[in-house]
Amino acid sequence: MKISEAMHRSITSVTPDTPVKEAARLIFSLGISGLPVIEKKKLVGIVTEEDILRKMHPSIKELIEDYSKASNFESMENNLADILESPVKKLMTTTFKSANPEMPLMHAQSMMLLNGFSRLPIVNGRNELVGIISQGDIFRELMKKEIPMAERERYAGFVGQYYDEMVNWEKRLDYEFPILFHEFKKNNINSILDLGIWTGEYSINLVKEGMEKVLGLDHNKSMIDIADTKRRKLQEKDKKRFKTMLTDFTDFAPKIHEKYDASICMGNSLSYIPVDLPQLFSQTAKVLRKKNGVIILQVLNFEKILEKKDRMLSFIIQKAKEGTSHEHLFIEFFDIVKDKYELLHHVIIFDNDGKNWIFKGITTIPIYYYKKNYIEQELKKAGFTDITFSGNLGKYQGDYGPLSFSEPFNPEQSDWLNVLAIRK
Repeated sequence: MKISEAMHRSITSVTPDTPVKEAARLIFSLGISGLPVIEKKKLVGIVTEEDILRKMHPSIKELIEDYSKASNFESMENNLADILESPVKKLMTTTFKSANPEMPLMHAQSMMLLNGFSRLPIVNGRNELVGIISQGDIFRELMKKEIPMAERERYAGFVGQYYDEMVNWEKRLDYEFPILFHEFKKNNINSILDLGIWTGEYSINLVKEGMEKVLGLDHNKSMIDIADTKRRKLQEKDKKRFKTMLTDFTDFAPKIHEKYDASICMGNSLSYIPVDLPQLFSQTAKVLRKKNGVIILQVLNFEKILEKKDRMLSFIIQKAKEGTSHEHLFIEFFDIVKDKYELLHHVIIFDNDGKNWIFKGITTIPIYYYKKNYIEQELKKAGFTDITFSGNLGKYQGDYGPLSFSEPFNPEQSDWLNVLAIRK
């Protein structure tokens, strides 16, 4: 594997004349240890946190010759203002290691290990900077190929910390539950198999609203752990009615020894379940009651997002906790890979501590893009003959809209595709 397969091509850099304070701001806000210094596209140096701190000290020679005289620490801090106003070229490191894009990935890893680097600049034959690679990039690239679930677990662990803050649960449930429970009552549904529960909030609220039995399935242990933590805090009567199960979704039916009235998959969870629809629907059908078993799906209208919203899923700012000035910024968008049936879902998070926005990280997961006709085809194969498609407006996070099982689905207008399928 070559470095070019794992390196970042979008690079934040500075020039030799950039003020040190601007370089320091970028290092701080991006959460990195250093920046490449570029002049006329060529890599001429590296500026790091260590370079800035070192400039605050007298020379090593002075420290050795007269430590007591040289170690006036207050004067060192007072030097900082002058240092920040100086150009990067006054303190950047001009002797550095670099690699080329065609170098084997593990060669770059060895260079970083031997030199104690966490990041390595990548240059072409003209010494022009074309990328950056880090130890973490190499680790994730190797793990993605060797352990396919590693990237999903990383995504779940990262998003799981913030998911309940990204969703306005009170608003969402007020919009969805009245319509959902109307269908439950109409179809005599008292027990639910919830596919893809994320943090378990939706399942738990189903129980709180009176559902007799809910089993929540998910393939990410991080999400199951969060849901189980919430379950332990429930009242005893509710705790008995909500259970969770970790599964890869390939063959879950034999492990479930009860029948359920309906299966739901809400909030676009369908796209994140790591098996294809024929397998998922056939397994689900085995767990539902044979007569009038119901499947309810809530799927994003990807056609509208990809073609009319420039792949942007959400851009929201929310308070971290009540009574604080701290905020989170969540950015979510898609990239198309291979064809329009597989996408990459990116999540970027920034935190605001009341003064500054600080980059917390980015994570990516591959997901499936399902169209109405394919969903209908596979539901029929699984024995669901009475299938209704409907649509409603409402953003993915934040400004939700009333759930509908009666409004016609419009590929150009609807934000959501809602599916109600009954096995007669």
